[in-house]
Order: sequence, then structure tokens, then C-alpha cells
Amino acid sequence: MRSIFFIIILMVLSVLMPSKAQELRQFSFGDIYKKSIRFDFQNVQNFIILDIKLENILPSKFIFDTGSEYTIIIKKELAFLLNMDYFRSIPLYGSDLSTKVYAFISRNATMNIDEKLMVRSNVLVLESDFLHLDEMLGMQIDGILGANVFNRYVLHINNRKNYIEFIKKEHFATKKNYVELPIEVDKGKPYIISNISLDGEQVRALKFLIDSGSAIPMLLYNNTSEFIEMPENVIPGNLGMGLGGMLEGYLGKIHEFNFGPYDFTNLVTSFQEFEVDSMNQLFLNRNGLIGNSLLSRFDVYIDYPGEKLYLKPNKNYNDRFRVDRSGLILIATGPDFNNILVQKVIEGSPADEAGIKAGDVLHRFKFWPVYFFDLNSITYKLSGKEGKKIRVVLKRNGEKIKTSFRLRSLFKDSPRKNNSDD
Repeated sequence: MRSIFFIIILMVLSVLMPSKAQELRQFSFGDIYKKSIRFDFQNVQNFIILDIKLENILPSKFIFDTGSEYTIIIKKELAFLLNMDYFRSIPLYGSDLSTKVYAFISRNATMNIDEKLMVRSNVLVLESDFLHLDEMLGMQIDGILGANVFNRYVLHINNRKNYIEFIKKEHFATKKNYVELPIEVDKGKPYIISNISLDGEQVRALKFLIDSGSAIPMLLYNNTSEFIEMPENVIPGNLGMGLGGMLEGYLGKIHEFNFGPYDFTNLVTSFQEFEVDSMNQLFLNRNGLIGNSLLSRFDVYIDYPGEKLYLKPNKNYNDRFRVDRSGLILIATGPDFNNILVQKVIEGSPADEAGIKAGDVLHRFKFWPVYFFDLNSITYKLSGKEGKKIRVVLKRNGEKIKTSFRLRSLFKDSPRKNNSDD
């Protein structure tokens, strides 16, 4: 389901990047007397997308990711085109903690962010595009902007006006009318301890990564705590794409999550299971993550130097979490991403019952040619109100097929109602 796609990139930290002495990290903040600098962003399926010029020449689009320690260029051909320096090849472990892929280190790459901030820093260049984010989001995605670029600042994410602000620590004052919460910053990534109840009775404190690079509300890692058990009613399927390929897991609902004083009940949650072994001790220093679908309901300040989080609900706070109600997993292909392909159909879903199959191509959507839509708008409509009728014309082996279905929750009815997808 489109709304739960996200990225997890786990790395071998001991060999990942050169030492600080080998990296010349430089920042050009424009007017040196400025206290802060802002960048507009685009929100696409709960991903934050920034415009960046690589080597101050090539326009590109990067996902803004507080859950990634380093900045990553996904497309090696861009680095080759720009004649970027490769330092050496290093191994990365995929999100299953066992699959190993490779990336190159490019030393002191130049990134011009929204024509307002010039950064020179080491970046990783993937050996090949394992993530295929273009297809997932239906637009050009060239990289991931990681914490090595912004963890020296106080970070402000304004999800109402769609801008990010880097604030110099010496000019940041404690925010009034915001809830202040302690966090831990480890290797440039922010973590928070929060309470969670799976069954409505037991409450446990678990450790979560604050991850703007994840489009889901929340993910729990099975086997990291005896307390974490999947709900009885879950949907099996793909959770998204990691370095090792598609991530297998489940989608269910938990009784309650406490984000400071803010309570979310009947919360749609992704579950991923790991084998607990020596590799787990190296990488898995948390029980789960809080994704941008939940974070976007707040005005957020992350004080990296002071290890504080400031939250204030915005007008979207009480909106339901939009979850796919069709059972379709779609990708966009072609030069303009206007070829919408059915990648997978969830068994027993409305789309499955309508006879839609993996490999089908959308030809018409709700009476209109599919090129009138983009992938983002189609997936938004597929998370609409229950009972909404969706008519489609498909192409399968050169034949046109008409079918329709009505949207419905893929979960059984639950008596607990708040911030849910029902």
C-alpha cells in the first residue's frame, strides 16, 4: 500500500566514512549575520522533497531524512556526469540486516540547497539504484539528504507552510506554547523514549527513531522487546523498499501511542520482524521509528546540539491517517512517470475481488485517461472514504478490461476510534 512505503538504510558504521580529519565539511550560510535560513519543500506521499544543485550545477531532488546519518546519491550516473571524486567502495547492510550492497564515498561534494545554503561534505554514492524511489513516488528522486548536513543546527520543520528552517544554535530560544521533550542524538540521528500500549492494558516505554524519511505513522520491530506482539488482525505485504530489496512485514493497529502528552489511539502501525543475533546488537539500537505521517501533524523543532524536541499540533492533528483502501500497490514508469503499473494486489482486497492482477497497466481512472493524473493523486484517491466506487480500465496483454470496486477498510471493525483510518 502506497501510504506505508519508506526507506531504511543501515550501515556498517566502523568502515562507513573517512575520519573527520579526512573530511573538509564547509557551510556557506549566505549572509553570515543571518540567524536562520529557510527552504521550501514539496510533500509527496508524506515524503519531504528538497531541491538541490549537485556541484552547484545539476538540479536534483533529495528526500529530507532525519533517520539517515549520511547524505546519499542514489544515481551513480549523476556522480559520473559531474566527475565527482570517488574515495573508496564500502559495504552497506540492507534493512534485513543481512543483505550486503556497496556504495562509494565521494569526498567533499558540493550541494547547493534551494539556492540558499552551500555545503561541502562527504556523500555516499550507491553502486546501483537499489531503491527505485522514482517508481515509488512517480517523480525524479536523486538522493537522500542526511543528518551530516543539518545536525549542527536547530531544525524547524513547518508542515503547515511546507518549509524547513536551519537555525544557528546561538540564536535559538526555547519555544513558548510548545511541548518540550528530551531526546538522544546518536550519530546525528534523534531518538525519543515514548510510551505505547498494544492491548489497552500494559504500557511500556520503548525507544523510537524520529524519522522524517519514513512515510508511515509508526513502525515496530518485532523481537526487540518481549512486549511487542502483533495484533490479531494484520495485513501481510510489502512495507516498502530498502537497500536489500522489498521489505516484508505486516500492517496492523495498536491501542495507544503517547508522543509526549499527545495520545494517538487505534494507530495504524507497521510491523517488521528481525532475527535477534549478533548483527542485531550492532545495528538495532531502537524498538521502532516514528514516521513523517505522524510528525507532519505537528510544528516540529529538533534541537540537535541541546538534545531537545519541541512539538505543537497543527491544523492536521486530528485528521485520520490515510491508508489505502483498495489493496493496490502501484508504481510509475516511463520517461514522464505517466505509465501506472500494478506492482502487487493484496489478497482478499477490493482490487483483488475486482479481478485486478499484478502487471496490469492503468489505462483510465474514474472515467479519465490515466495521464490526467499523477501517481500521488491516484494513491490519494485510493485512500478515500469507505464505499467510494472506483472505476478503472486496465490493459492486460494488449486487451482492455473494465472493472470497478468500492473502497473499504482492510482491517476488521474496531470499537476504538481516534486518528484511525476508519
